[in-house]
Amino acid sequence: MRGYTITSKPRFIAFVTITIILFTLIFNFMFEISTAQSETVREYVQVGVFSGDTLWSIAEDYMPDMDPREAVYILTEINGLESSNLIPGMILDVPVE
Repeated sequence: MRGYTITSKPRFIAFVTITIILFTLIFNFMFEISTAQSETVREYVQVGVFSGDTLWSIAEDYMPDMDPREAVYILTEINGLESSNLIPGMILDVPVE
């Protein structure tokens, strides 16, 4: 039986390290082990817009723990609004904390 001799220790260490990383990635992919998935499910409440309502006032009423500027941005993104003009009778989705 023929024996093997390690001629370059750094090359051997690099080979072993890369092999371990590849096997770990393959194992994680095969068994879908991931810590990046979010278990958070966002819930929404529908809010009717009345005369005099603004995005700022709705943000302050329904999202009091958040900076109103950030809350207004989130409301415009969620509801696909292109401007801050609200029309009485509109229904807005507002995230529930």
